[in-house]
Amino acid sequence: MRRINKRLNDKKHLLVGLIVIGVLALGAVAGAQYGWKPGGMPSSEAIAFAERTSDLMTNTVVAALVQEINETTPENVQEGNLSIGLIFDDRNPSMRLVGTLGPLRQNDRPRDGFERDALAAALEGEPYTDVDRIRGRWFYRRSIPLSNFAPQCALCHTNFAGLPSTEYVGALMLRIPIRPRYGRP
Repeated sequence: MRRINKRLNDKKHLLVGLIVIGVLALGAVAGAQYGWKPGGMPSSEAIAFAERTSDLMTNTVVAALVQEINETTPENVQEGNLSIGLIFDDRNPSMRLVGTLGPLRQNDRPRDGFERDALAAALEGEPYTDVDRIRGRWFYRRSIPLSNFAPQCALCHTNFAGLPSTEYVGALMLRIPIRPRYGRP
């Protein structure tokens, strides 16, 4: 009887092992099919898709920012400030504004190495991009330098008054998820 139980246990262990190997093999095949490279790095197609998405997002967000600036007057500064604040909602993980000029809230400061490097580049007028893994997920990250480019900026950001229009004051940070199925026909 002990011999039969041992054989059944051995067969169960063998079956479990084969199932695990099968699942791992299927995962590797599916990952390769949907654009993940060995080692977990996203494919160049998936990264390019995220980059193109960030181009579209940049154009949309900058257009909204410019529109808001063009419509803001001394008479409607509070409304303009609230309106743009709703677009750049602190709870949106895909985009945020980061700077160094006060008054700053905690959310306006760099949060990680990418953002520290990106902000340093932005303050020199240089954009910055990278592909990063955050909590197990891949992202295409991009920063766009922002300057004090219009007199209306100082209506909401009174600390910008007197700064030259060429003065870089921060960065727009974008974070686009890279998904394996993106970039594939």
